[in-house]
Amino acid sequence: MTLNEAIEKALSQNTNVRIADETIEERAAKTRQASLLPNPEVGVEVENVLGSGPYAGADEADVTVGLSQLIETGGKRRNRIEASRLAETVATAEREAVRRRLRERVAHAFNRLLAAQRDMELANAAAARIRDLVPALRERFERGASSEADLNRGLLTLDLAEIEAQAMQREQRFAEQALLALWSEAVYRPVRAKGALDIPDAALPAFSELLSRLDDHPTVRGARQVVGQRRAAFDLEKSNASPDVTLGAGARRFTGTDESAFLFSVSIPLTVFDRNQGNIDAAASQVVQADLDAQQVRVELVRELQEVYATYSSRCSVAARLSRSVIPASEKTAAEIEEGYLRGRFGVLDLLGAQETMIDARLQATEAILACRNAYASLDSLTGPFAEGELK
Repeated sequence: MTLNEAIEKALSQNTNVRIADETIEERAAKTRQASLLPNPEVGVEVENVLGSGPYAGADEADVTVGLSQLIETGGKRRNRIEASRLAETVATAEREAVRRRLRERVAHAFNRLLAAQRDMELANAAAARIRDLVPALRERFERGASSEADLNRGLLTLDLAEIEAQAMQREQRFAEQALLALWSEAVYRPVRAKGALDIPDAALPAFSELLSRLDDHPTVRGARQVVGQRRAAFDLEKSNASPDVTLGAGARRFTGTDESAFLFSVSIPLTVFDRNQGNIDAAASQVVQADLDAQQVRVELVRELQEVYATYSSRCSVAARLSRSVIPASEKTAAEIEEGYLRGRFGVLDLLGAQETMIDARLQATEAILACRNAYASLDSLTGPFAEGELK
């Protein structure tokens, strides 16, 4: 599976993405609900029944049928719609942030699997190489050209190499499980990452340019939209302080006189005690909190960008040096010492030391390339795709 295929699979299956999608649907439904007018009320009232004297039955009953409608004042409906609409935009930004972070996590897991596959191949190759040297060590010992200690060193090195190969096999399984978890798959199955563990061919823009791109990060945009949402909620609470008007109209039937009449009513609450002052103050405080949260979100992203930028610059440089000079030199040295050992010019410590140096250089290179590639994925997540030709 390629990296792009792994990302697409995660975006289509990951539970957090599906939750984010449902959150948008929920907020959209609440926006539709917020736009609805209050329902009218119909009422029936019967008076002068089941009493005493002439009112013992229903002959003197007065029946009133009325219809009333609540009229919202102060722009409540408009402010309610605006607050719900902004909550919907916040959910959209949050979903984009979830998807972007998921891409980053999948890239990290995929790179880890690539590195584990490479380390396992290197460990198996190293164990096989040392295994191939053991007959030569044994032959020299039997000829009396080397001590038993030298042979034991070789056998011990082989044991350690085989143990390392087993550890790399476990690491590969862990890497596979980490990738499966991002696909929301709980049952283990083998996964093979397809691709080369290469150093990204990247010419980074200036840090100042990357810094400016943080303003378009969905987390930053979402935090700013939360501020707008809280301000709309503050406006709604202020409008809730305005008393609503209830208008009513109906008809009354006087059974005793067989006459009818219309009636009209208007009711307005008196805001003597409750002027919604507590909710208004709370909403004002929430606006300040949201603004501070938005500032902190950007501060955290700047800190993260600084760390990732430094990691990319340093680890990619180390990876390049190991791959271009250290590894070829260690491989050449190991080959020369092995040839010299077979001719009796070098001892077993020289032979095993050269092999260990070569193996260690390869493992260090894998580790550095992994850190470099993960930093690249994090930069892409933080600042968005780079211009074509800058970062591939």
